[in-house]
Amino acid sequence: MSDNPGIARGPSNVTRPLVEAGRKLFPPLDNRILAQAANALAQNRTELAGQLLSGFLGEHPGDPAALNLMADIARRAERHEEAEQILSQCIEQSDCAGYRFNYAVILRRLGKFEQALAQIDKLLAREPQNPLFREQKAKILHDLDRHAEALVCREELAKEFPAAPEIWLLYGDSLRWAGFPDRCVAAYRKGVDLAPRLGAVYPRLANLRGYRFTANDTEWLEKQLASSSLPSEARASLHFVLGNAYGDQKIYTKSFDNYATANALQRAGIDSDPQRLTAFRQMCETLFSEEFFRERERVGCPSDSPIFIVGMPRSGSTLLEQILSAHSAIEGLGEIPDFLEAIDELFHGAGNEHPLVAYRRAVSRLSAADWRSRGEMYLQLCRPRQKLARPFFTDKSGSNFTNVGLIHLMLPKAKIIDARRHPLDCGWSCFRSYFPGGQAFSHDLGDIGRHYADYARLMAHFDQVVPGRIHRVLYEDLVANPETEVRRLFEYLGLPFEDQCLRFHESQRTVKTLSGDQVRQPLYSSGVGQWLPYEPWLEPLKAALGPVLDCYPNVPD
Repeated sequence: MSDNPGIARGPSNVTRPLVEAGRKLFPPLDNRILAQAANALAQNRTELAGQLLSGFLGEHPGDPAALNLMADIARRAERHEEAEQILSQCIEQSDCAGYRFNYAVILRRLGKFEQALAQIDKLLAREPQNPLFREQKAKILHDLDRHAEALVCREELAKEFPAAPEIWLLYGDSLRWAGFPDRCVAAYRKGVDLAPRLGAVYPRLANLRGYRFTANDTEWLEKQLASSSLPSEARASLHFVLGNAYGDQKIYTKSFDNYATANALQRAGIDSDPQRLTAFRQMCETLFSEEFFRERERVGCPSDSPIFIVGMPRSGSTLLEQILSAHSAIEGLGEIPDFLEAIDELFHGAGNEHPLVAYRRAVSRLSAADWRSRGEMYLQLCRPRQKLARPFFTDKSGSNFTNVGLIHLMLPKAKIIDARRHPLDCGWSCFRSYFPGGQAFSHDLGDIGRHYADYARLMAHFDQVVPGRIHRVLYEDLVANPETEVRRLFEYLGLPFEDQCLRFHESQRTVKTLSGDQVRQPLYSSGVGQWLPYEPWLEPLKAALGPVLDCYPNVPD
């Protein structure tokens, strides 16, 4: 958001008013060493910056400019708690608006939304018209599910800066999250009218249910791709959108070719080895035996609050969470990183120890007290995210299917729901989806098939060693018989069925995933069989799935 490397950066879709406001937040770095450290950070040379700053703080302890830059190093390494502590010291030493703004951004990153809002409100009390502070407040208000207030913030910014295209993009995002798809499209279109090269709008339109690309859209996208100056990531994004656009027009050869090009661009330089998941699955199958769990029957934290939704991306997990969060006793927290944070150190061995060896050793040696404390740590990490004082909450981080064994040990009373979709529909949907945060396995049809097969086999293993522990919901059954499947789901959870769970699409809850717009619609069957027009190109996916495809929804022995 600013050229100053000490300001915590958010998404790249910033606007000129925001950039200009960010540039004014910090005093100039007159000290030579601090300027060198800032320059090193601008070049991503964090080790050099850290050395310069450590030496400087040794001679000038508590210097706020140095602390701010040191916090930026911690943030880049995702040591957010450390960055919070450093910035807390920083604002005690100086009332600089930039340092306080960085503190607010880190608090938000840690899920401390009320504290972040308090810091932004202090800044707005001094500069009520500052667009950067107002935009950050809108983000925090969305985090707090205060969507009407956030929408007002961004609507006011759009009126005040009508010529700023990315302001309209952010305004469109708020309209989308709040459930106003028609107004959302109009805001996105306004952004494109102002800046025809505003490519970020097209992936958003592609993920809006009901939006259909026109021939004019396709022509514009092709023209943009003809530019030799287009960065690789932007080019990949546009190819994904073109795949969608040609699919809307039933020109399937061009559609597939664009999806394939987009994935090839994204896969370049990514360390994607499907064999790693296979090796992890095989290790789990030998480690997590019936005997292993019997010996640890009375371990873990006794809370029954968490409901984990696990599975492949694009499998219907967002739909399931929306149904669950419509229940009066359940709050949906979305995709959260807290479980991974609670188990992080299990994956770090000593010296050159192989990660799987370290994992197996750590898991085998943990005591009952250790498992309990890890479960309690997870609940503590989740607590700031809970706003509704409901007794249960969902964690929709689908990749936690790899952590079912640890969930069972840390939180033996937690519920685990496996969201599963036909492997060809699920696999094709992964391949055709643009994941801004990245899904390394999703860029190759063979990798997707192997990933799905390992996932299905791993879940089958846990069905065997802890029978009844996991409840499976098949997307196709949910669409065909929603009330039956939803009643079965709540029977597993031990909660009474509530009619509003079948009217989940009426919920005003914000959903910020690729499926956010779909879950604002009643259940529909168009998600079944989407792979069929592309069958001529799906042989690598079928081959990698092997017998898992033939046996669906079961898994071969």
